[in-house]
Amino acid sequence: MKHIPMLISAAAITVACLMAGAEPAQAARPAIKFLCGDSQTPQIMIDVDGYFARRDNNWQSPEIGRMLKFQCYPALARDNNGEWVLIPYGATNAWVHFSAVRFKDGANISQLPSSDTVPPPKPGPALKLPGVPTVSKHVQALYQEGVKAGRAANMITIVGDCNSEHPVFFGRLSAGAVSLTPYPAQVQKAATFFAPSFKRISLATSGSFSAAMAFDPTWVDPAKCKGDGPLSCELKLSNASLVIVALGTGDTFSWQAFEGHYRHIIDYALANKAVPILMTKADALETQQGGAPDDAINATVRKLGAEYGLPVIDFGTAAKGLRDHGLALERNVNLQPIEPFHVNELGMDARIVMMLETLAQLPIPAKLK
Repeated sequence: MKHIPMLISAAAITVACLMAGAEPAQAARPAIKFLCGDSQTPQIMIDVDGYFARRDNNWQSPEIGRMLKFQCYPALARDNNGEWVLIPYGATNAWVHFSAVRFKDGANISQLPSSDTVPPPKPGPALKLPGVPTVSKHVQALYQEGVKAGRAANMITIVGDCNSEHPVFFGRLSAGAVSLTPYPAQVQKAATFFAPSFKRISLATSGSFSAAMAFDPTWVDPAKCKGDGPLSCELKLSNASLVIVALGTGDTFSWQAFEGHYRHIIDYALANKAVPILMTKADALETQQGGAPDDAINATVRKLGAEYGLPVIDFGTAAKGLRDHGLALERNVNLQPIEPFHVNELGMDARIVMMLETLAQLPIPAKLK
């Protein structure tokens, strides 16, 4: 069982990042205003505090993305048992349990086609995203040195916050919820080579995670980690040769200390022969809520990437060209819009594609020994 510290600085972030659970509660919920507007096609509104969309219409199916309360989606179909509803979800479809959604009063749900197997949509065009780094010869050599030292060539892990939790990042890719058909062969090759990584749930990723928490042993199961913090434990157990560092949202109110903690993560990974790949974020919470200068955290990540000669996946730059800047529209309990920080479906896919385009530049072995 995970031991969560009693005091967490970004309380508002903690609630939102940790709210996405498994099966929704079945208790009756008070009626709220239906926000999805009028449409000839039935729409659903997410009616629980947090939910994960699923690839198939059963509770054992992989989770392929986070859904937030009050979000709206067209309803495409229902399963034969009338328990699940199919919706468009980014470049794919997803199933949502009826207990987690609300239809507009009087909506004719019976008009939805009934089927357990609905063909996925055709793949759209490839995302053309700025911000994919060039992997230098130096970084390629660091990767090869780590593999020679015994690290797993095909294992990459992540230290991150709610936007890097398994269902919205690695797990979304491993579940086949992102079509790589429009992308070059080397991107698909990277996805295949690193496939074992994407099935693994990182011990160094959790909702509201800050840079300081990467070394805080209260964030891991002591039976698994025996005094190690999340990052050190994850590197030991995964034996990863690469580690994506995707942090900053959880440092909204501790941004002044972010650089020191982030530098510690980089130094620790390099000392242990794992190559850090840095990633910026799409939100601006440290400025909107924490009083930081504009783009303070992303500027720090870019600066450290340049200082250490490490690749920086600049999702913050790429997100500016995405719908809603790659972020989900969020509301508080009074239905008022709030500053967003969870990535939307397009943002999830953009991060995945940018990661694979970066990994594709590494000297991937023809086969593993």
